[in-house]
Amino acid sequence: MHPDPDRLAAIAARVPGALIALDFDGTLAPIVDDPSAARPVPGVTDTLTRLARAGAQIAIVTGRDAATVLELGGLDAIPEVIVSGLHGAETWQHGELRTRDEPSGLAALRASLPPLLRRTAGVWLEDKRLSLVVHTRQAADPQRTLTELAELLPPLVAEQGLELHPGKLVLEIRIPDLSKATALEELLTADTTAALFGGDDLGDLPAVAAVSAWAAATGRPGLTIAVGEVSELRQAADGAVDSPAELAQLLAGLLAAG
Repeated sequence: MHPDPDRLAAIAARVPGALIALDFDGTLAPIVDDPSAARPVPGVTDTLTRLARAGAQIAIVTGRDAATVLELGGLDAIPEVIVSGLHGAETWQHGELRTRDEPSGLAALRASLPPLLRRTAGVWLEDKRLSLVVHTRQAADPQRTLTELAELLPPLVAEQGLELHPGKLVLEIRIPDLSKATALEELLTADTTAALFGGDDLGDLPAVAAVSAWAAATGRPGLTIAVGEVSELRQAADGAVDSPAELAQLLAGLLAAG
C-alpha cells in the first residue's frame, strides 16, 4: 500500500506549481492525549520550507483553527503557506485570517453539552470557536463512550442546525456542508501543476475525493496518502504510510527526486 514510486516521481518532477496539502494532527504531528502538546515530527517543517522555496504551494488543511496550528507547528516560517482551518471555515494567508461567522447554534451547545458530558469521567469538550469537539480518549473505555455519545448527541446537534462528524475517539460538531474538500477546491487552481494530499482520519475522505476528481478532470498528477490505521481512508487513498515520521521521509524524498 506504499505510494507508487512512479506517481511520487510525477509529483517530484512538477514541484514548481504543485499543491502539497496536509492535515496536521496524525499527519504532520503524532496524535497525543493533550491536543495542545501536538508538535510536527522533527525535520518536516524544514522539508516543507524547502519544498515551498522550490516552488510548491504548501497548505495545511485541518480541523484545528488556523491560529493554533500556526502556533503549535511554527508553520508561518514556511514561505507563502496557507492554513485552511476548521474544515474550510477559515483561511490564514499572508498574515491575514478570513473566517465565517459563528452559527447561533454553537452558543446553545456550549451551554448545554458540558453538564451532559461531565457524567462520564475523562470526556471533555474542546471549543474551536466555529466548531466543538467531544473527546473520549481519556475515558475509561474510550471506544464504548464514543459509541454511546454517537447515539445520544445527533438529535441535540441537529436541533441547532449543525452536523456531527466522527473521528479518532472524537465527535466533531461543525457547520453544515463544510469539509476539507471545501478548502481543496479553493486551493486547486488552473495553475496547479500537480497535487498531493495527506491525511489520517475520516474527516480527510472528502479531500481525498477532491484531489482524485481534480486529477481525473485535468489529467495532471494527483496523489493521496493515508497516514495511520484508519481502514476507510487507506482504502480510498492512492497509498498509505504508517506514521507522520514515514510521511516526513516521503516528503523529503520529493526534494531528492526532484
